[in-house]
Amino acid sequence: MMGDFTLAFSAAGGTVNRYIQIVAPPQGERGVFVGKDITGAELAAEPLVRVPASLVITAAVAGCSDIVTQCCAELSDSPASDTVLLALFLLTEKARGAESQWQWYLDALPRAGVNALHFDERDMNALTGTPLGRAVEAKLRQLRRQYSCFMATLERWKQSTGVDGSVSFEMYKWAHGIVLSRAISLHSFAETSDSSRPPPHGDCDRALLPYLDMFNHSSHPNAFWTVSSDGSVCVCASSCSSSPRTYAAGQELTELCFSYGHKPNTEWLYEYGFLPPDNSHDAWPYFVEPLGSPELVEIKLMWLQELGLPPRIMLPDPATLHDGQSCIDSAALLLLCLAALDDTSDQFSQTVGQIELSSPYFSIGGSVVDDDEKLVSVPALAQWALGHCTASLRIQLVAMRTAARSSPAASQQVQAYLNIEACMIECIESAILKLI
Repeated sequence: MMGDFTLAFSAAGGTVNRYIQIVAPPQGERGVFVGKDITGAELAAEPLVRVPASLVITAAVAGCSDIVTQCCAELSDSPASDTVLLALFLLTEKARGAESQWQWYLDALPRAGVNALHFDERDMNALTGTPLGRAVEAKLRQLRRQYSCFMATLERWKQSTGVDGSVSFEMYKWAHGIVLSRAISLHSFAETSDSSRPPPHGDCDRALLPYLDMFNHSSHPNAFWTVSSDGSVCVCASSCSSSPRTYAAGQELTELCFSYGHKPNTEWLYEYGFLPPDNSHDAWPYFVEPLGSPELVEIKLMWLQELGLPPRIMLPDPATLHDGQSCIDSAALLLLCLAALDDTSDQFSQTVGQIELSSPYFSIGGSVVDDDEKLVSVPALAQWALGHCTASLRIQLVAMRTAARSSPAASQQVQAYLNIEACMIECIESAILKLI
């Protein structure tokens, strides 16, 4: 089947290096491989793959479809994002079947979802209360709201055109999973010698690229991709000399991979459905909860907006920090201090000071706090905030370890996520306690 895909890709204008092939090894994922006897010079002589601009599927391409445009017009809350446009494009082109000019590409995509949007009930139960579990639940609610807006439009289109493929919510979720795990950011690697020239694909950033999305991730990549000024995207080899080899299709092969970027484990599992081994960029997404009366919470939200602070802190794995680095940087400490203010707590009043409100400011222990520097300088507030943070981390740690023990039916990836992240949270907790 992959041979047919390569032929179809070439017939559509794509170029594939004669030395590479798509293979599904007996032990491993389908990917792009090269024979062991091929030298780096031979691979570097020409791109591994060239995807012409005509095969780069962007939001602009999706927007040329009448049914995609009609569906987007039904969205009531906000304009359709690139992700929604691409997902609708995949959904409707998949439904067209043989009538779609993209059938050769669609048939090569995974038929079953692989990322967190497709976790079953056992996995979701194990992830209850975790940032990953909450993110999946929120995304699925959003997808259901979107689908309810254009469901009738899709059904009318299907009846009027006579297409046989499904346009169900499950297929819309499948399409979103494909975009989430396979789309690239064109603007991240645009090749440009003139900053005054517009990007070759305009404002479109997210894009699906046939064949390029067959390359797997590695933390030690031996290939990279770039966007040329003509809008084409090329994958080139760097070095394969130290890359691991595998046996497949009766020969010894080296897999060609590029890096999908640096992400914490929560994002890896959410977007791709797997955890890279020994992730040196892991971090725990800690969501702050503003405490206090409704009036104080309103002031806090004003401060967050004014200071441009998100309600989340990424707490890095202490094992990845260099000497002198801390899990809590200045922005994180400011956010923790602001969130921990509590005018309903007698203990806070006794430990830090009485809070008096005078929107948009407040006073603590009789001292007016009207900027961020004064806030973090309030005596005992930083220690109070860090203590509150460690107490919250301890609750999350216990919950995750309990979930790992009580969810033996959860998938191997989810079990690994719970155990790895619990160990990291414990290390973060210990590191923060040393700051108090």
